[in-house]
Amino acid sequence: MSTENATKSVSLISGFSRRLFLSTALAMIIAALLSLIVTVVYFNAGLRPYLVDKARAVAESVQQDIQYAISIGIPFEEIRGLEQHITKLVDEHPEVREMRVVVASEQADIPKKGASDRVAERDATTEEGLGYQVITSISEIGSILFRAGDAQEVISVEIVENDTVVAKIESVVDETYMNGKMTSVFFDTLVILIAVSLVALEVVVVLSASQLAEPFRVVERALNKRAGGDLRQYEGGIGRGRLSSFVKTLNVYNAALRDRVNAARESVADAGRKAKLSKLAEGTSLFITDKRQQASIMDARIPLFVFCFAEELQKSFLPLFVAEFYSENDLFSRDIMMGLPISAFMFVIAVFTPFAGKLVDKIGNKPLFLAGLLPAIAGYLFCYLAQSGNDILIGRSMTAIGYAVITISCQSYIAAVVVAENRARGMAVFVGVLMTATMCGTAIGAILADWLGYKPVFLVATGFAVMAGILGYSMLSTDLPAPEKKKESVGVSRSPIATLLRNSQFVLIVLFCAIPAKVILTGFLYLFVPIYLASLDATQSEIGRVMMLYSLIIIPISPLASGFADRLNKNLWMVIGATIASGIVLLGLYQSASVAMVLSVVVALGIVHSFLKAPLIVAAMEAAEKSPDMTRTGALSLLRTSERIGSVIGPVVVAALLVVLDFGEVAAILGITVAILGIIMAILSFNKKGPEAHA
Repeated sequence: MSTENATKSVSLISGFSRRLFLSTALAMIIAALLSLIVTVVYFNAGLRPYLVDKARAVAESVQQDIQYAISIGIPFEEIRGLEQHITKLVDEHPEVREMRVVVASEQADIPKKGASDRVAERDATTEEGLGYQVITSISEIGSILFRAGDAQEVISVEIVENDTVVAKIESVVDETYMNGKMTSVFFDTLVILIAVSLVALEVVVVLSASQLAEPFRVVERALNKRAGGDLRQYEGGIGRGRLSSFVKTLNVYNAALRDRVNAARESVADAGRKAKLSKLAEGTSLFITDKRQQASIMDARIPLFVFCFAEELQKSFLPLFVAEFYSENDLFSRDIMMGLPISAFMFVIAVFTPFAGKLVDKIGNKPLFLAGLLPAIAGYLFCYLAQSGNDILIGRSMTAIGYAVITISCQSYIAAVVVAENRARGMAVFVGVLMTATMCGTAIGAILADWLGYKPVFLVATGFAVMAGILGYSMLSTDLPAPEKKKESVGVSRSPIATLLRNSQFVLIVLFCAIPAKVILTGFLYLFVPIYLASLDATQSEIGRVMMLYSLIIIPISPLASGFADRLNKNLWMVIGATIASGIVLLGLYQSASVAMVLSVVVALGIVHSFLKAPLIVAAMEAAEKSPDMTRTGALSLLRTSERIGSVIGPVVVAALLVVLDFGEVAAILGITVAILGIIMAILSFNKKGPEAHA
C-alpha cells in the first residue's frame, strides 16, 4: 500500500511541477507577445517621421539644385541631366522608393524631366535575401497592423520660376524598406525575448525542483517510512522551511525513542528482554541514519547554462571574424584559417578531456569547474585584443581548455547523481542545457555583433563567464556519491586507449555515429552555414537566427526523444537511424542554391539530432561499461575525446572542399558520406558477431 501511495504522491508532485512550469511558460509567452507588439508599434511610430523627413530632405536637395540653375539663367525646360541626378539620389537613399518631377498643368507641353523607380530592382535583390517569403508575409501583416503599405507617403516640394510654380518634386517613401526594418526589429526583439524566456524557464525549473518538489519528496519519503514502522533518522530537508522543520521534528521524536530503547537495553539484566529490545530496534531501524542527499541534477544546470551561453556568443560570426582580421602572416590561407580556430578549439578539447576526466575523481567536480574558468576567460580576452587570425587561433585554444574541464565536470556531476534507469533523461538534461545555451548564445551573439561589432562580444562573454563562476561556487555541491570502483581484471591493461580498442561496440559507435555527428555539427552548422548565408548577403542577425533554429528545435524534442529511448530501450538503433537520416538531410542542398532550403535543412537537422544526442551518450556508456576496468567518468571522457575527432576534422574538411567545390557539392559529399557510414553501422549491428554480441 505504501508503494501505491508513494507512486500517487510522486505523480502529484510531478503534476504540480509540470503545471507550474506550463503556467509560467504561458505567462512569459503572453508577456513576450505584448512586449513584441509594443516594441514594433513604437518603432513604427518613431521610424515613419524619420523616413518622411529623409524623403523630404532628398526632394528639397533636388529642388535647391533646380532653383539654383534657374537663378543663374537656365530655363527650367532646358535643364539637362536631371534624370541621371535623380536616379543617383534614389540609389543612394534606400528610404526613397521613387522620385519624379511633375510639371505644372499650364506647362503641359514641357516633357517630364526624369523619374526613377527602385521597385523592380529592390524586388530582384530582396528575393535573394534571407527568408524572403517569411519576411514578406510578416511585412504584409505588419502593414495591416501598423497602418503601413497601402497609403503611400508622398512628399511634394514646388519649383518656382518667375513667381510661377512650374513643377513639383515628388518623393515617395519606400514602404518596403520600412517594413523590412520593422521585420528586422521584430525578429531581433523576438530572439531576445525567446532567450530571456528560456533563461527564466531554466531558473523556474531549478527553483521549483529545489525549493518545491524536492522538499515535498523528502517529507513524502519520511512519512511513508514512518507509516510503515520505520523509525530511523530520516534524510533531512534542505533549508529552514516548514517542510524541513517537520522532518527534523520527526527525527527528534525518533531519536528520543531510540535513546529510551538504548537506555532500557543497558539497564535491563534479563537477556530475553534485551533480545526483544534489540529486535525492536532492528525491526524499526532505530539506529539507522539516512545520509543527507545534498547533490542534485539541478545544481549544475544554471552554472553550466551561463558558461555555455558565454561560449556560444561567438558561434555565428567566428569564421567571418577570422576573415576580417586575416593577415598575410597567418599560418595558412584565408579559406583554411576561417575554419581553423573551430578545429583548434575542438582539438584542444579532445586533448584535455581525458585529463579532465581523471581530475574529476581526484579533486572533485566543483573545484574543477572553478579552475576551468581561468583559461576560458583568458581566451576571451585574448580574442578581444586579437590583431590577426593567429591571435584568434590562440585565444580560442585557451578557451577550449576551460570548456573541456567545465563540461566534463558538469557531465560527470549529472551522471553521478542520476539513477541508472533514467540515464537517457539525465543526459537529456545535459544536452538540453547545452542546446538552450547554444540557441540563446548564438542568436544574442549575432545581434550584439550586428550592433556593437565582433570584438565587444568577447567582453560580454567574459562577464557571463565570471557570473558562471559565482553561480558554480554557490550552487555546486561537494557531497556527491563516491566514484564507482571496479575490480581490476588480471592481465588487463589500465590504459583507457587499450580499453577503448578492446571494446568493439564502443569503437564502432564512435567511428560510424559519434564522429560523423560532430563533423556535421562543426563543419556544416558552424562553418558552412555562416559562410554560405554571408555569400547570399544575409545580415549577421539573420545568420544567427537561422543557426538558432537548430538548438531551438532540439530543446523541446530532445527530452521527448530521450523518454522514448528509455521506454524503447533501443538507444543504439535510434542512433543508427538518426545518423543515416542526418546524411540524407544534407542532400537537400545539392543543386539548390536557395536560402529557404538552407533554413529547411537546418530545421530538419535539428529534428534528426534530437533523436541522436542523448541516446548516443547512453549507447556509448552502455558499451563502455561492459569493460571491467572502465568507470562511468572514464567512459564519458573517452566518448567526449573521441567525438572531438569529428569536431576537429569537420571544419578543416569543409573549408578544404569549399576551396575547389561549390556549396551544394560540398553538402552532397558530406551527406552521402555520413549516410553510408550509418548504413555500414546498421549492417554490422545486424551481425551477431558485431557490436550487439558484446552488448
